[in-house]
Amino acid sequence: VVESLSFDRDVAVSVFETTIRVLGGLLSAHLLILEVPGLYHASPETPPYAGELLDLAVDLGDRLLRAFATPTGIPVHKVHLTRGIEPKELRTTCPAAAGTLLVEMGVLSRLTGDSRYQDAAHRAVREIWQRRSKLDLVGSSINVDDGSWQSQQSSIGAGIDSFFEYLFKAGVVLDDGDLVDMFHLAFSAVDRHARWKKHHVEVCMVSGRPKTHRVSALQAFWPALQLQAGNLSAAEATYQSLLDIWRKFRALPEMYDVRARDTLSFSRDSPLRPELLESTYHLYGATRKDKYLRSAFDMLYALQNISRVDCGFASIADVHTHRLDDRMDSYFISETLKYLFLIFDESLDPQDRKSLLCPGVGNATHNTVAAGPTPVDDSASAAAASVNGSTVETAGCLPKSGFIFTTEGHPILLSRIHRPAGLDTQGGESLDPESSLLSHQGALRVIVGAN
Repeated sequence: VVESLSFDRDVAVSVFETTIRVLGGLLSAHLLILEVPGLYHASPETPPYAGELLDLAVDLGDRLLRAFATPTGIPVHKVHLTRGIEPKELRTTCPAAAGTLLVEMGVLSRLTGDSRYQDAAHRAVREIWQRRSKLDLVGSSINVDDGSWQSQQSSIGAGIDSFFEYLFKAGVVLDDGDLVDMFHLAFSAVDRHARWKKHHVEVCMVSGRPKTHRVSALQAFWPALQLQAGNLSAAEATYQSLLDIWRKFRALPEMYDVRARDTLSFSRDSPLRPELLESTYHLYGATRKDKYLRSAFDMLYALQNISRVDCGFASIADVHTHRLDDRMDSYFISETLKYLFLIFDESLDPQDRKSLLCPGVGNATHNTVAAGPTPVDDSASAAAASVNGSTVETAGCLPKSGFIFTTEGHPILLSRIHRPAGLDTQGGESLDPESSLLSHQGALRVIVGAN
């Protein structure tokens, strides 16, 4: 990467995807190398690490900043890496795409002392938030020129999902109480207006009335966010409602009508998304309950028995028949498998753990849960999977209070994020970790876990 990666390319990219995947990956890798220098394997002919990944992140960040050159400061969806905003670029975007940039951009500012990245991403969030309805709900599509809502449909699914997540996580990473307050207003509004029985459905942002009774696979991140907000019981209840849908098909369909209790004709597929496993990981880590480890085993076995093919894992085209699609999205490797691995890794004794979150453990052999393309039998393995349950020690592992996962699953080490002189919180009140954040339903303690 250091020797060959260049962003001087004739291509337009998604600002959202490039920020969370590429920029976030560079920043996370840079922070991990600073924490664990042995991760950077320089050859005898090359010098030791000298911040080259951060240099690449700055180059990319400068190119992405051009997307924010709109009347509202809300970025366009795509930007050309060398020419900036193209004349033909669409003038609409969604809160998830425009409002899920602040963690990565904020970290880049904190590491460089250049506030431009944080300022731009923070303004975009404020511009979206100030256009919320009187119910504190936001829509799913917005015009970047005048800030008018193009769709008043509000949900915790596609188009809005990670906007909620980054209100909170950016508040923690950037030590900004205003962002955390925004999150709690938005979070409470969703629970007040979008809940239908045990599910969260699509509603009108103005009236709060249901527009559909659809549940999206993307909203399976919500239990993790409920947990991070300090509401364990609600997180477990929401998780169970989503797991019940998964168990019906051994996969989570892209859309499911909870009133009709069936899939929709145009969304019977399951592209092996990570969100349900992400929530499984966080709930298992917080509770150490075997049922979450068992759920992870069930999902692993389903992947092995349904989606495993010679060259990888195929998405499911129809959850009813398990007919496969000829595709495997990149997030399957970067997130779905990552959370699976981390769940099982965390269930092991410390000396057996192998994740990058435990750099001081050593070279112990990792237990094998399942391997090979052949189907596996789940009847005998799950009971023996949890090693010492809640008594697991964390010697040699990074403290959970020291990192937060981005929406793409990149760990951001909080101890490495400092506030350079002159870089403020954009009007947000500076937070005392022992008082302000913890007063928000124990938010900080839950979001980063407790050893």
